[in-house]
Amino acid sequence: MPSIGIIANPASGRDIRRLVAYGTVIDNQEKINIVERVILGALAAGVTQIHIMPDSYGLGDQAICKLRRRIDTSRVRVLDMIIEGTQQDSARAAVLMEQMGVDVIVTMGGDGTNRAVTTGSIKVPLLPISTGTNNVFPQFLEGTIAG
Repeated sequence: MPSIGIIANPASGRDIRRLVAYGTVIDNQEKINIVERVILGALAAGVTQIHIMPDSYGLGDQAICKLRRRIDTSRVRVLDMIIEGTQQDSARAAVLMEQMGVDVIVTMGGDGTNRAVTTGSIKVPLLPISTGTNNVFPQFLEGTIAG
């Protein structure tokens, strides 16, 4: 029963360095769109369960709401965990996802987000999508392809 986790950082890519260097800025609405495309791609590829980290902006909740007429929403859920709005949220979500036995964790953020996720789990493979300020590790991937 293949399952994935999605850890999307709503604060990624908002660093002043992006603005002064005219770097690409990925706003939270586009992050919701990417989460949607990851969900659709994963379900089309046969993933049976998708677990999403909760966050202060509600990226996962909003993506699920937008997809509610297109997918079986019982296969997609936001984790039941307390959030603090810090990098520790990503680490705790990774721990929970590893304990649940997810096959891969899709991350959306930059190097800091991925560093935080790997402090929570080093056993689960990552599929990092670049939405952060520093993006040495994550790649620019289309959400549907990532899914």
